Amino acid sequence: MTQTGDALTNRAYALAMQYGGQSKDYEKFPTLDAEWDFVSAALPRLLAGDSVRLQTVCDQLTFFFEFTGRWDDRLWLFEQAETRALAADDKEKAGWRAYNAGYTYFLRNQPAEVLSCAARAAEYWQNSTPSNKAAAIELRGNGLRLQKDYPAAIAAYREALEIERSISPESDNVGIELNWLAGAEHLNEDYPAAERDYREALRIAKINKNNEHIANYTGNLAALALDREQWAEAEPLAREALALAEKVGRQELIAGDCHVLAKALLKQNPTAVGATHASPLQEALSLSRRAVEIYTRLRQQNNLLEAQETLKEIENSLGG
Repeated sequence: MTQTGDALTNRAYALAMQYGGQSKDYEKFPTLDAEWDFVSAALPRLLAGDSVRLQTVCDQLTFFFEFTGRWDDRLWLFEQAETRALAADDKEKAGWRAYNAGYTYFLRNQPAEVLSCAARAAEYWQNSTPSNKAAAIELRGNGLRLQKDYPAAIAAYREALEIERSISPESDNVGIELNWLAGAEHLNEDYPAAERDYREALRIAKINKNNEHIANYTGNLAALALDREQWAEAEPLAREALALAEKVGRQELIAGDCHVLAKALLKQNPTAVGATHASPLQEALSLSRRAVEIYTRLRQQNNLLEAQETLKEIENSLGG
């Protein structure tokens, strides 16, 4: 039985190493997704085993979890792996496990948990690299953003951005911090500043040929155009973002782009008079249903409520 358990664990480790990875490795994630039941069965043994091996698996699974929306698995594994890292006096990895858990709580709109994770990451990383310290500051900004303290969130994001710019002015990390900053400016209704920073983030993503970031930032520009009631501008941006999001397979991006595109089509075609099966409102209906389905599965409650409202508007426009 021990030999069988060891063989199971070794194969799960090999699968994670081969088919996990960074965001740029998204093309491998479907293979790991197909093997997930097997890998997940081995996770308790990995948690009980060598901490270094465990942390390596967590690193490999971070973006896989994010792209596939397996957030329950991510929280369960990373919170326990944080404890294991601390027991092994590995504060570097403990910080990343806290950061990754905090980002998951952000996606689920749980600000207290986000701020708790940010505080732990900052504590673990007191003597770490400037980039790690910037990540902890960014996570604190995420918690403040969920609390709707947008000025404080903007200040935190700017602090993190300046740290990353001092390291490398056009790195992916600079683009990430610009995107977070723009998101807070967007929510604070400073639309010109948000557009400026989204576009700068997109420029950097294109320089670095990061398809996930290009998809993300393009979708955010589409959402911004929607909030500015620029329906005709929102539609092509959302279509472009959706095509890119489909390519990389990140679920919440797909849902967000479906929702924005559905709403842009609805606002440009508010009634179904003379509608055919291929009408813009029929397309909007299909997109909106898909957004609701994904948000329901991911348990993103705030986004789900917005998507459900849009779906109801579209159904009313189509006469029920």
